[in-house]
Amino acid sequence: MATLENVKLLETKVAKAVEVVKQLAAANASLIEENNQLKKKVEAFQNQINELEFSILAYKEDQQNIENGILSALDRLNQVEDSLEANGADSARRVDSVPPDAQHEQPVQNPPNNGDIFHEQGYQGNNVYYPS
Repeated sequence: MATLENVKLLETKVAKAVEVVKQLAAANASLIEENNQLKKKVEAFQNQINELEFSILAYKEDQQNIENGILSALDRLNQVEDSLEANGADSARRVDSVPPDAQHEQPVQNPPNNGDIFHEQGYQGNNVYYPS
């Protein structure tokens, strides 16, 4: 039979068990809250990572566009340089074939173009100096 002592011992152990369950429930609630906060941080970090990856892709695209622009400009400059060299060789051949008295004539002044270099005394265009 159950004695009063055994009943009191059982009540004490049940009370301790209830207290442990309450503590565990509180700890569980705290851990759930911490887990939710960490999930929010992970989500914020993931959003930041996505934004940074997008920025990196945009930066790489901009760099590629800049590089392509530079290469295109260099190619155009090479073409202009080649053209000028070819025109210079043609001009040298024409000067050699011009009669000596025609070589000393003043060139006809043409209106300047965007590539001309202006001086106080005149301007230089098409590799010829035109005095004022």
